Amino acid sequence: MEDIEIKQRILKKAGEMFQQFGFSRVTMEEIAVELGMSKKTLYKFFSGKEQLLKEMVIAMKCKLEDYVMELWGNNEISFLEKLKNLMNYIGNQSSALKGPLAHDLQKNFPDLWEEIRESRRTHSLQKFSLLIDEGIQKGVFRKDIDQQIVVLLYIHAIQGILNPEVLTQLPYTYNQVFDSIIRVFLEGIFTEEGRNQYLSIKHEDNLQSTSANIKN
Repeated sequence: MEDIEIKQRILKKAGEMFQQFGFSRVTMEEIAVELGMSKKTLYKFFSGKEQLLKEMVIAMKCKLEDYVMELWGNNEISFLEKLKNLMNYIGNQSSALKGPLAHDLQKNFPDLWEEIRESRRTHSLQKFSLLIDEGIQKGVFRKDIDQQIVVLLYIHAIQGILNPEVLTQLPYTYNQVFDSIIRVFLEGIFTEEGRNQYLSIKHEDNLQSTSANIKN
């Protein structure tokens, strides 16, 4: 097996173990055992866990950048398809950095954690906001929404719901929950009748507020 393939195999397995147990609780010996190789072979490719972690973060950032650039340059799909694909990707990225690994990164490697956050802001969340803005300009989305608020709502919904602690309390699979989140964000929860009723109530509230202001 070529050295580059061995390195990729090590990074993949270490990443899985870090995500499941956290960086602090996994040892190089345990990684070697899971891979069926000696510690000597493992240390031939990586000087220690920190190097493993740093190269994982670099690989994650490169993968994110490549995906976003490829998606953004694809002229064969509509902006709505780009938006949904980007939402999918952000959701998968967010779910991969939850639990013990995220806690370890924030506590013990704040610089690396900030690198990940900055990479997301620069290469995915910024494009997410631009796609929302494009939808507003094309009349697909309402003009009275704030792109940044929409992005924040989506990210917090993903991070707050798609984690093991919450999912174990729901009678749904990860994919079912994720699809529902996207459907709500792109389609809303109102039927046409419900939307009309809401607008009617909102109109009445506005009239009452205006009347109260006039009296005061």
